[in-house]
Amino acid sequence: MALVRLVMNFLVAGALLGVLAVTVAYPKYKAWDNTPAFGKALCDCAETTRQTAQGLIDAQMTGCAAGAGVGAAAGIAFAFLRRKKVVAAAPAK
Repeated sequence: MALVRLVMNFLVAGALLGVLAVTVAYPKYKAWDNTPAFGKALCDCAETTRQTAQGLIDAQMTGCAAGAGVGAAAGIAFAFLRRKKVVAAAPAK
């Protein structure tokens, strides 16, 4: 049971870190992506805003899933590396 709890803790921590990373990085990327090369914007601003919000939510879900996967893998690796090796007892004479 301790192994499952350890892996779940890593999974949740990874998911939260994934969402945090996307929340910080995505708005800067989206602003760069929507900047027109020349002149003024030639778009429907309401539709662009809706698409941007939907894109942020999609990116956060992707970051959550990726972070959860990495966290679960790290938790499993940490649990197996932390195991103590059992030394066989010397035979009695």
